[in-house]
Amino acid sequence: MIHFQTGLLITLFLVATQYASNGNAYEIPFNQTYYQIWGGNHLTISDEGKEVQLLIDQYSGAGFSSKQNFGSGDFRIKLKLPKKNSKGVITTFYLISKEVNEPARPKHDEVDFEFFGGDGKYTLNTNIFANDEGHREQQFNLWFDPTADFHTYGILWNQYQIVLFVDDIPIRVFKNNTNLGVNYPSNKMHIEATMWNATAWIGEVDWSQGPFTAYFREFSINGCQYQKSNPQYCYRNSYYWNRINYWKLSPKQQQLYEDVREKHMTYDYCLRNAKDFPEC
Repeated sequence: MIHFQTGLLITLFLVATQYASNGNAYEIPFNQTYYQIWGGNHLTISDEGKEVQLLIDQYSGAGFSSKQNFGSGDFRIKLKLPKKNSKGVITTFYLISKEVNEPARPKHDEVDFEFFGGDGKYTLNTNIFANDEGHREQQFNLWFDPTADFHTYGILWNQYQIVLFVDDIPIRVFKNNTNLGVNYPSNKMHIEATMWNATAWIGEVDWSQGPFTAYFREFSINGCQYQKSNPQYCYRNSYYWNRINYWKLSPKQQQLYEDVREKHMTYDYCLRNAKDFPEC
């Protein structure tokens, strides 16, 4: 059993997420940082714990969660989506403040990657809840085939901004605008990844195409373990993601951000409901 000292960054997570010069993260077994939360035999661990498959059929999907809660971090995972026409199925990777198995409540913190399957193509839906009911959807058409290989999806979260990345390209930024009366995610959050039937939301599943399988890799976590007695601890600049160069996008990142949104963003809540969201 690994014991963590209160007030210190989770050592395992810090060491495990140092990137080699070739850009590949050090891979650690799934069970060291995550655990299954539902789905029984619809979650399979392979390659000595370095890969997890989530399967969905007519009977069940599956999901897993991080073992720890966090107050800030740079969270990433590699994901390959099902090749078949998975309309009606959602594959997810997200941060959420609602505890596992806690009854549903509309007001909470959450930062979402949600992949909507359909006709062999995928829509990436992103959403942010800030102690509210969300409704901050921004959607994208991916510029690559997400079923052909693994791609990296990441969430940077510090006290200044939340940035969503696809293969190190920033696609979405949510700034801390509490000075404008805008809520900002500040509760402890953990990571979840799931695959579930969203027929009621995005359409009927064609089970003749199923079952559907999503593949996940790289289970290291770069995050500050949340401390109830001192929530501000996770804002220390000893964690690289809290340092000044992570308070806003670099000029290069800003250009990539503007390009991807111009070419690939298909829906923006700010264009639909700007009057309801001061950050717009």
